[in-house]
Amino acid sequence: MKVLRKLLAFLVVIALFGGGAVYALTPSEDIKTSEKLSSVNTSMDLASLNKEFVNNVSYSNSKLSTNLKINNEMFLSILNHATKGSAEIQDGSYKLVGNRVAAKIPVQLSFIKSEISSNIKLSGSNNKIELTLEDAKIGKVPVPDFALEKYLKEYLTGTGASIKGNVITINKVELPVKLEGIEVSNGVINVSASLTNEQLLQYGSQAIKGYLGS
Repeated sequence: MKVLRKLLAFLVVIALFGGGAVYALTPSEDIKTSEKLSSVNTSMDLASLNKEFVNNVSYSNSKLSTNLKINNEMFLSILNHATKGSAEIQDGSYKLVGNRVAAKIPVQLSFIKSEISSNIKLSGSNNKIELTLEDAKIGKVPVPDFALEKYLKEYLTGTGASIKGNVITINKVELPVKLEGIEVSNGVINVSASLTNEQLLQYGSQAIKGYLGS
């Protein structure tokens, strides 16, 4: 990819002036096989998520609402299931830490095995999710926001996501409910959502069928 090659060339120049490309672009720790997303058990899929949302439905302020707390195990299972077609993402490592998602994706720079890492802030409302990539680095070298934006725009072409600086906006979330809010706190993703009576009947019926069939 042209943008990635230009970005890497720019970072290599910076690293050389700073005292050695190999050291600067080599990550502090390699991603262990057991940490890779591809090694995660995919017990949670969209159908399971539907059941969890339906189980937590309540009525307040003249509307049906629901919420869900997603721990690290559930998060990795959902992410694994949703990204089966992306080898790059599957080779990465992801973990809920505090109020961020710590993400690392391996990249090969000529003969150097490096990785892109970032602490990702999650937020969202009105069926949109924003991912803010903070402290992005290749190896030990910080990636400027303008360079990150160019790379992300090329990398995410055709996905429907919009990019501005270090922020990725997913404009349409494929969930069985309307997303009202999302945040990460103490290593847990807190999701609040609303749904119509028709959605409750539809997904409730699917959940019942799932239980009877299991």
